[in-house]
Amino acid sequence: MYYLNLYSRYIIVYLKSKIEYRFSFFMDIFVQIFTYIINYASIWLILNKFSDILGWSFYEIMFLYNLNLFTYGLCGLFFWSPMRALGTMIQQGTFDSLLIRPMNPFLNLICKQFNHAFIGHIILGLIVFSISLNKLQIIWNFKFIILFMLIIIGGVLIQASMMIITASISFWFVKSTALTDTIIYGFRDFVNYPINIYNKFIKIILTFVIPYAFVNFYPVQYFLNIKENVVYHQLFIYGTPLIGIITFAMSLLIWKFGMNRYQSTGS
Repeated sequence: MYYLNLYSRYIIVYLKSKIEYRFSFFMDIFVQIFTYIINYASIWLILNKFSDILGWSFYEIMFLYNLNLFTYGLCGLFFWSPMRALGTMIQQGTFDSLLIRPMNPFLNLICKQFNHAFIGHIILGLIVFSISLNKLQIIWNFKFIILFMLIIIGGVLIQASMMIITASISFWFVKSTALTDTIIYGFRDFVNYPINIYNKFIKIILTFVIPYAFVNFYPVQYFLNIKENVVYHQLFIYGTPLIGIITFAMSLLIWKFGMNRYQSTGS
């Protein structure tokens, strides 16, 4: 509770400092929104020509896409900047300062960084997600809301896990930016489309190695009641919360193991 209160105060201070430069603040958000609108347009052009992708319609893919985008946005608010900064901090020797403070170094790092640009992901994700639900005539009832919240929590944990794991590689190799970009931007983008369009190797990677498919593909199959072209086992559609907890716990263990092996590079 103490850390939550401390972090909420930091966010308030951060937002106040950023809003002093309102144009820059809102442009950061707008640029993100505009980028994804272009992506939506690209998907629409493809679906306008081919009508569907392996049986998935435009709004079904939008449902899939924006579940990925929304959980990525929520995760990115808190984890993207600190995890991105870790390699530079280790290289410059400034990570040492986190080790001598009376606070858990991981929480200390998280509290030092926040990224308001991801607000754009969340806003756009919610809007397009809601439109997709309406077009697909998915009814919001109590069961749907509970399951949806569990999927969001699990999805955010999976997204955060990938950021933490790739950042933790810096404890061994100092700079892991290339690996981070490959996993966060490369593999994550694969699940913007149904994974059954890919070959077996990609399906295995996205399910068992870098489990982004549990962020959106498997749970969306449940919400859309899709029983054809099921990848692996139908029970996977319920696995997102559990996979989220497991991967997040693993990422913290990797972080702890890496930090225990950490040796300062100096400044």
